[in-house]
Amino acid sequence: MYLSAERETMVNSLKKLVIPILKERGFKGSLPHFYRKLENQTDLLMFQFSQWGGTLYVEISKCPLNGSTGFQEQQIPVNKIKVYQVVGNSFNDRNRIGPVSGFEFSISNADEVAKSIQKSLDEAEDWWKEHPNWWND
Repeated sequence: MYLSAERETMVNSLKKLVIPILKERGFKGSLPHFYRKLENQTDLLMFQFSQWGGTLYVEISKCPLNGSTGFQEQQIPVNKIKVYQVVGNSFNDRNRIGPVSGFEFSISNADEVAKSIQKSLDEAEDWWKEHPNWWND
């Protein structure tokens, strides 16, 4: 797959500055999908690059420890489920962290953007703790 130079630079910055923090916090997986099993839930995180380039979104969700039932009613195990497959009670069971318009990046600011994403991980931690577990409703 061809990656633009700016996207490749952003991916390298994520691998250098963000992914190690996710791993330290107990996440497993690889770009673009990560998961972390806790005592009563699984936290999910996904990096989504805009198809038009220059923008990166970080989406989060959570699901039960055994995964979740996808849109086609099949059970998806926790190590395979993606943020966009979570079928909670509403789209509020997914969230984007960071700027509403996404993280805008270029070749010249990729490390700076990765550091902004690092800071936004605290926003994700708060959401995972405070957002109700939709499967308990």
